[in-house]
Amino acid sequence: DALIYLVEYPYGCSEQISSRILAISALKDVLGAFKADGLPSPDRLRASVGQDFKVLSQLQASDGGMPFWRRGDQTWPFLTIHTAHALARAKDKGFKTPDEMGKRLLAYLQAIESKYPAFYSDKTRRTLSSYALYVRQLLGDRDVAKAKSLLARTKLKNHTLSGLGWLLSVMSGNPSARVAIEKIRRYLGNRITETSSGAHFVTARTDDAYLTLHSN
Repeated sequence: DALIYLVEYPYGCSEQISSRILAISALKDVLGAFKADGLPSPDRLRASVGQDFKVLSQLQASDGGMPFWRRGDQTWPFLTIHTAHALARAKDKGFKTPDEMGKRLLAYLQAIESKYPAFYSDKTRRTLSSYALYVRQLLGDRDVAKAKSLLARTKLKNHTLSGLGWLLSVMSGNPSARVAIEKIRRYLGNRITETSSGAHFVTARTDDAYLTLHSN
């Protein structure tokens, strides 16, 4: 049902299109197992990815940034990272992705700190920079030094849980980051809520949560 909702969603901003690409990419190997009424065939879903990238390419600004609805509108750092994430996942699953669009997205992520409007809070900036580092890693541009530097600038409590998760992924397996990795693991371990059937984190919503499309 969740996949059908994404596929049939009647609106098409860059976030929604990228989210659809992410979902189809994640399920690419098992799409044929779904027999739900209303779900397009696996071939149609795979073909839709190419069309979605065409639309996203037309929306992309010259500096690589992504707006919500129209080329020429304000671009948003989160949307740009999210689109790059979709491209990275699709590429990893064997979908053909637009090379020039990918190059501009990567360049934007590498210079992400210069893209933040002045009113972005420090925590929002750290979260977005962490997400950008994670997606850069998926695109083959791992930057452990920057991840360690970002983590060391302030106390762990001043990072979001999602940001710490992204930094943990970037640094994982790197001997020079062993101490930082253990600090993050301890911090996260102390904030997890476990039940008999699972485990989850609860985060607080802030006034600027919309800048990262975040909710509790």
